[in-house]
Amino acid sequence: MTDWLAEARALHHDAIVVDGHADTPQRFVDEHWEWTSPELGGGQLSALTAKAGGLDAEFFALWAEPTQWAGRHVERTISLLDGLEAQLSKHPDYLRRCTTSAEVRRAKADGTFAALLGVEGGHSIGDDLDMLRELYHHGVRYMTLTWSNTNNWCDSSGDTARHGGLTQFGCEVVQEMNRLGMLVDVSHVSDAAFWQALRTSRSPVIASHSSARALTGAFRNLTDEMLRAVAEQGGVVMVNFYAAFVSETYRVAWNALHDERMEAEERLMTPYRERNQPMPYSEELKLARQFQSRIPRPLLSDLIDHFDHI
Repeated sequence: MTDWLAEARALHHDAIVVDGHADTPQRFVDEHWEWTSPELGGGQLSALTAKAGGLDAEFFALWAEPTQWAGRHVERTISLLDGLEAQLSKHPDYLRRCTTSAEVRRAKADGTFAALLGVEGGHSIGDDLDMLRELYHHGVRYMTLTWSNTNNWCDSSGDTARHGGLTQFGCEVVQEMNRLGMLVDVSHVSDAAFWQALRTSRSPVIASHSSARALTGAFRNLTDEMLRAVAEQGGVVMVNFYAAFVSETYRVAWNALHDERMEAEERLMTPYRERNQPMPYSEELKLARQFQSRIPRPLLSDLIDHFDHI
């Protein structure tokens, strides 16, 4: 092993490595999957893969798919929270809830994986600040103001804008998050909502899974002006590893399959809809990976370019 590689590995394992976003809570609920399972089974991470990769902490995202859970977003969010809490209870030697940086450091020192909680999509609070406070009480420490859907108070980068950014209530949400000590996550928000969130927030904001738009034209990625603004405020931008946010060539090819993907997804979803059941996210992932396999993967250097640029 060359000296530089040994030095890099030593640095990686000595550092506290935190990932900003994983959809694993859905697996706990929908698949009855265990954090300590020896098989990753198509998921994003597990106790074994986290240890092997030197990952010390993860923000587990509580994400209520907005269409299938329409009218039940709060119920779904609480279900995902319960699923994660069950894993914390069953595997205390492998998983520890952390809500502060000091707790993450202690978990690292003890050799225990730090479970941090985030909410993906402001629709999860049901337009109710009391629900936001309840989630904070249960350990949630960031909320993405939107997902790919425009909600009742914040426009999304992945949907039609209806509010010109944030509504007055959206500004109140940001202010209450500041008061509680919950990070405001601007991944997924529209450009207008991004600037309003920065103007409204008294604390630094984060982008938990966005990359550089100058390199890849996905609207969830941040422009250079946005990157500088987050930095000037003392915030953090985390790079999204998903191929369509890393490679412009891949993004164009993926978008070209959109109609075919939507038709296949509708066929897959039909029997669940007929039974009035939400489709498990694992089924959607399997379908997506079938289409992903038709496009050459980006190079590792494409990913590193985003780190260098940011």
